[in-house]
Amino acid sequence: MGVVVLLSPEVFILALLMAAHKSRARLNSVVFFLGSSIGLFFAIGVGLWITPNPTPGVEHPSWTHFAVRAGIGTALLCVAIYRTWQFLTGKDDRKPKPKSPPGGLRARFLDLFPSMNTSAEPPINFHYLSSTFLIGLFTTGLHPKTSILAITVGHQITRASGDFAKISAFLLFSFLSLLPAILPLLLAIFRPEAGPMIKQKCSDFLEKNGRWIGALICFAFAIVLWKDALSAMPR
Repeated sequence: MGVVVLLSPEVFILALLMAAHKSRARLNSVVFFLGSSIGLFFAIGVGLWITPNPTPGVEHPSWTHFAVRAGIGTALLCVAIYRTWQFLTGKDDRKPKPKSPPGGLRARFLDLFPSMNTSAEPPINFHYLSSTFLIGLFTTGLHPKTSILAITVGHQITRASGDFAKISAFLLFSFLSLLPAILPLLLAIFRPEAGPMIKQKCSDFLEKNGRWIGALICFAFAIVLWKDALSAMPR
């Protein structure tokens, strides 16, 4: 699950965009990372909350267990189908898109999220910081795709046996999922001038390969969860 988030181009490209700002790369990257972390942990918490605590060594058939696993499995299946569709039809997505006129939707969008404009220097105020925070929050933790993956991990952590398995699963998934935000943050701190070049190379690779790899992983986990759901369904 963490690899799917890691290979998703949205998080990495937006994080690199934060790190490519000409004068506020560090500030933007730090705020984006905080938003990403809180959003991710919130989604994992939802998965922990909706999953009933299992009795050690006992697995009773339950419509609740069936509904949770079937729901998450179906959501993962939808993500996998969507990623497959993106991969099969993604050629047009990689073509350069015409720029919007300065007074159009693009200008209004940049007014709402000023940190997305890498060359402008609007005042640093509550709106500037909160909008940058929300970009990270929704991109990593509350995005329909990544939130489903994080909820799945929270569900699996609850079902895992042993504290070591639970803690290691949480740490590994969190590290892999936040790596697309951590690397640009380190770039902004130590090599801010390298951001634009790395952004282009990484976005090309992720656009080409990230979708089909993510689709395969989501298909695999969807099958496993649906198998568990059918075994938990009362007869």
